[in-house]
Amino acid sequence: MERKTPYNSLARACHWLTVALLLAIIPLGLVMADLPRGLLQDTFFVTHESLGLTVLGLTVLRLFWRLARPAPPPSPALGPLERRASGGVHAIFYLLLFLMPVTGYLFLGFSGIELRYLGLIEVPSLVAKAKPRADLALSSHASLQWAIYALAALHIGAALHHYLIRRDDVLQRMLPALRRR
Repeated sequence: MERKTPYNSLARACHWLTVALLLAIIPLGLVMADLPRGLLQDTFFVTHESLGLTVLGLTVLRLFWRLARPAPPPSPALGPLERRASGGVHAIFYLLLFLMPVTGYLFLGFSGIELRYLGLIEVPSLVAKAKPRADLALSSHASLQWAIYALAALHIGAALHHYLIRRDDVLQRMLPALRRR
């Protein structure tokens, strides 16, 4: 498979870093609330929150980068419907990767919980404590996770379909560039 028009190095690095962060955040989020109170639970919460802020910063960086340097043209292997679907999935992903950390941040602020990035740097709350709003933010955060799971499954399934079945360049364009000797 020849790589026709790959994404640039920063776009690929941000993509795979986001994947790695999500692979760490998701299991932490699934188990942290059920742990007994103590150091392990605190560590899981701080790590989950810090990685969430990192995803938010990375997503904002990716959006600005995408505005400054548009994505390469779609693969010629994609038909018109696939191009529209791909564009829609990517737009929704950006939205979710922005909303998930924001709803988590709002939950903490509305709950009156101090947020410290990596346990070291205090992140100021921009909202006042308000239990009903905290409940709404947490409910939104929990609901958005299911949207991310569904979209990630669709995205991964489509990438594997292009790589394993259609054997075109769609996945190759986002893979790290491998140097040939």
